[in-house]
Parts: sequence; C-alpha cells; structure tokens
Amino acid sequence: MLKDYPLFTVIIPQKNRAEYIIHTLKTCMIQDYPNFEVIVSDDCSKDNSVEVIRELMSKDSRIKLFAHKKHLGMRDNFEFALEQVRSGYVMALGGDDGLTPGCISRMYEILMSTKKDLLTWTPAGFSYPDNEGGKNIFFIKRKNNNNEVKIIKSETFLNELAETFLYQTDECPMFYMKGVVSTTLVDRVKSRTPDKSFYYCPTPDGFSGIVLAGEVEDYAFTYEPLSIGGDTIKSQGRNYTSGEKKAREEANQFFNDNIRRTMHVQLASQQYSPLVTLMTADFLLTARDLPGWPGKFKPISFEALIRATFKLIEKSTHKNELLIRELRILRAIAIQHDLLYLFNDLLVTTKRRVVDSEEVYGFVLTNSIRFEGTELGIKNMYDASLAVNFLYHTCKNISLKGMFLLVKNTFM
Repeated sequence: MLKDYPLFTVIIPQKNRAEYIIHTLKTCMIQDYPNFEVIVSDDCSKDNSVEVIRELMSKDSRIKLFAHKKHLGMRDNFEFALEQVRSGYVMALGGDDGLTPGCISRMYEILMSTKKDLLTWTPAGFSYPDNEGGKNIFFIKRKNNNNEVKIIKSETFLNELAETFLYQTDECPMFYMKGVVSTTLVDRVKSRTPDKSFYYCPTPDGFSGIVLAGEVEDYAFTYEPLSIGGDTIKSQGRNYTSGEKKAREEANQFFNDNIRRTMHVQLASQQYSPLVTLMTADFLLTARDLPGWPGKFKPISFEALIRATFKLIEKSTHKNELLIRELRILRAIAIQHDLLYLFNDLLVTTKRRVVDSEEVYGFVLTNSIRFEGTELGIKNMYDASLAVNFLYHTCKNISLKGMFLLVKNTFM
C-alpha cells in the first residue's frame, strides 16, 4: 500500500530543454518505486518544452507540470518547484540529467537501512554532442570498494571544504542531481533563512549540500551511480565560458536575475561569481550565519582563499576577457582583508597553464570508465540510463591486470 512507503519527489526546474527533457523524463517514467512523482517547473520556455512534457504526462500521471508565463530565473524556479513538494523525500534534476533504473527504490533501501535523512552518491555522466553528428561521452567512475554505503561525518566534510574551497566533490550532499533529502531537513533550513526560502544563495546546487550537511551529524554516501549528470551546449557552466553570443546572453540573464543577491559581507558583498572557490566560501559563510545552524567548520583563511582562487584561475579554461570581472571581485575581497599586496603579487606571478589537447574518444580506463556513447548505441540520456547499472557492476572492479587477462584469455 502507498501509505507504507514515503513519497519520493523529483523536481525538474527547466527552460528551453525540449530536445533533452524528453529523455530525462523517460528515465523517471521507468522507476518502479510505488509512491513517486515528478514536478516540472518550466520557466517560460520559447521552444516546445511544454508540449513535449504534456505529451509524456498523458502517458504517466506521476508527472506534474507548472508552466510559468512570467520569467522567474534559475534560483526562483528551483524555489517554486521545491514549494510544491509534499512531505517525504526530494531530489532535483536539471532538464538534461537522468535517473538510473530502480534508483528510487535503492534510495529508499539505503535511507531505511542507515536511518539517515540525507543521502548522496557518485553520479555517472553523459555529455550530449556539441553539434549535429558530433561525439557524445558516457562515463562511470571506477571505485573498487566492498562496502558500498558509508557514513560521512558532517564536520569532517565541512572542514575539508573550508580548506580546499572546492564543493564539487563526490561526498558533497547537494540534492541537485546527486542526492536525496528528507523534506523535514529542507523545512528546517527554511525556518532559519530571513525570507523563509531554501535556496538562500544564487546557485541552487552547492549551497544545498553545505547547508544540509550542517543540519545533521552525519549522512549516507554510496559510490553507486543512482543518477546521471547531463552536459549540453545549453548548460549554464558552458554558457559562461563560451564566447558565442547566444550563450553569453543566457549567462548575462543569470547574472541579472541575481543582481540584488550579493555574496557574503566577508566577500566584500560582491556580485555572484561562478568561480568554484568563491562560491564555496560564500556557501559556507552564508550557512554559518543562519540562526541556530548547527554546522561547524574552522575559520576561513582569506589568504588561503585568494591563493586557491588564483590556482583555479591558473588552470581555468575561461576566456581572458571573462576573467576581468572575476579578478575585480577577487581584488575587492583582498582589499577588505588587507591582502591587496598578495593579490597584486599573484596577479603578476600566476601564469595560465591551460593546455589545448585533442579530445580522446572511445574506451578510456582511468579513474573512470569512459566510452564514446554512440559506439555502444547510447545516443541520449535515456539510453545511458538503461546501460549504467550493467556497466557499473561489470566495470567497477576492472583493472589493468584484469584487462591484460581478458586479452590474454581471448587469444589463448
């Protein structure tokens, strides 16, 4: 009976992803968990996204659509979708991400067995081709671990971020694409923010991981790929680094949507920056200031933050002209903390070390198992979803020695 199973909800705030969201929703439609629904919040798409979604709704009543007529912006679209969620558990997907078969049932099993309210995992990845007839990439991270579920101490995780300023780690429990959380924890965060919103920072991913980690002593983690992160030419990260006019317009729209929401006062109240180091510091500082937030981490060193940001810039693929804005932001932070001398020194001594190399396609074995998707008949997110469980369980223990034995035995 449904009442014996808590409700699991996937929210999908999206815009202009018609050619991708059809496959994203198909990965949701194959889920077998008995109490499950999908909430799609469309932010005034100009393509045929709404028509595509409604067509799939006619085939699966678990899909709900909110088609907005007034522009919300990314953050407010996520906030709106989250407000529609009923009590239970929730996770978020982008309009080009996906779920793996049976993953909602697996999330339920892990949460019940660990008695935790927060679960995160290492997702697989699928990159759609850049252009018509181009290549796509499908990968699964390779981990040889016998204990597939472990418990992460929140204070340990937060302290690590206060040193590295890199929130984009496997163990970050953000419920955007790679995590699921009890709505009780979501409501607890909302009760702490001045405007009673959950997404109290401009970007809806990393802040969720940091603020939720601080609400619990520990949380569950698994290397099982319970979802797949999608990457397309329309992804926000690509928009920012792209020199294409349309992409730049979309990136500027994101900045304009958040123009009144500045970073933390300790970051000189500067406009939002997409540099991961500054985002991480903003997430940590913002969460720390929420009334009664129980999360703990050691004081942030702004000298270390500036050094880490220049180290990031050193290997950044951003166009030089795009970095001017970010360097101005970093300079303002340095001035506030009497570190202008450090900023000036690093500005002179830091050399860009970006190496343009030809993309390697086909089978690649490193810390991930990586394929050129079309060679396996994987052309979209739905295809990738159907393949990921088999490939994960087949390849997770693969090694160079195993590959050697495979080739040797083949020709014996």
